[in-house]
Amino acid sequence: MDTIRGTETIASPLQESALRKKGLCDYVINVASGCLHGCTFCYVPSTPVIRTRQAQLALKGVDNPQMDWGKYLFVREGIAEQLEEKLSRKKTWKTTESGQGVVMLCSGTDPYQNHQTAKITREVVQVLLKYDKRIRILTRSPLWLNDIDILRSPNVTVGMSLPMLDDELSRKIEPAAPLPSDRYKAMLKGYEAGIKLYVAIAPTPPTMHLQDFQSLLQKIMVFEPEVIFWEPINARGTNGKRMLEAGLDFVRSVTNRDSWAENFIHQWNDIEQAATNIGCKELLHIWVDPELRGFVNDEALDYWLFRQTVEDWDNYTRKPKKLETTLSQAIAEHSKAVNNPNKSPKGTAKLIAS
Repeated sequence: MDTIRGTETIASPLQESALRKKGLCDYVINVASGCLHGCTFCYVPSTPVIRTRQAQLALKGVDNPQMDWGKYLFVREGIAEQLEEKLSRKKTWKTTESGQGVVMLCSGTDPYQNHQTAKITREVVQVLLKYDKRIRILTRSPLWLNDIDILRSPNVTVGMSLPMLDDELSRKIEPAAPLPSDRYKAMLKGYEAGIKLYVAIAPTPPTMHLQDFQSLLQKIMVFEPEVIFWEPINARGTNGKRMLEAGLDFVRSVTNRDSWAENFIHQWNDIEQAATNIGCKELLHIWVDPELRGFVNDEALDYWLFRQTVEDWDNYTRKPKKLETTLSQAIAEHSKAVNNPNKSPKGTAKLIAS
């Protein structure tokens, strides 16, 4: 089907979120429905956000919103004005231990996927900053670099999804998203600009193992993220069908519950070991799935569910800092620092999946 674009209106742009279970936020704002990046693994079209609106989307020309994910986008123009009106009257603000009162942009689309959504995102961020709200940006697009003037704030953290740095594989998994190499360059520029950063190594394909995680983490630590989120691909819904249609045969190894859990546990152990080897385990934040219960220790799941991140929202003092060395030199220097640490990392509780 041809790409369908349009606009839509919503009653309220600010919604309470269950993503506090992942340590992400207490509220979300989505600047659009649909997403043009067309990531084959995306879970969003399988959620009620899309499934309950199939009739409405059909009227807009989207006959199969789950399998046609990536082929439609309906932006929400005017939500900055709606948000301003809502915040001017809002007397209470939900702040849970794990969500920390944060507003996330976005959970169901990419806030910077094109210039149209980027414009709306900028307007929304400006309103949130006016009311002194904490903001978490999650994107796959480097367009956020155009907003450094407002994103350089103690109340803003910018994260990018970097499940790998393999551009060729990414083209099959995330067909219309900016290349991982370009995302990585954007994070380096954000680091130089003094932006508060985090990264989501998510979702990782089952082809990744210990050495892959170690190499990726070593590169990621060059831009000093405050937290590193991780989860593997979950291919047990329509996203599995989309991945198979894209020719991603590796997905067959994780399409049933047992094989998915086995891969989750294997990669969980690998990324924890890699982070320990690199010296950044204290930054690692596992996005566990409650469906792992019965496959891993209850203690391991309960440790991560609704866990607060190690980010420091109150005392963040990052300043612009030029990367004086080349990337290879920076990685080498980080490796040297890991091998000759001045102090022991504080680390997290050792919780091994079993």
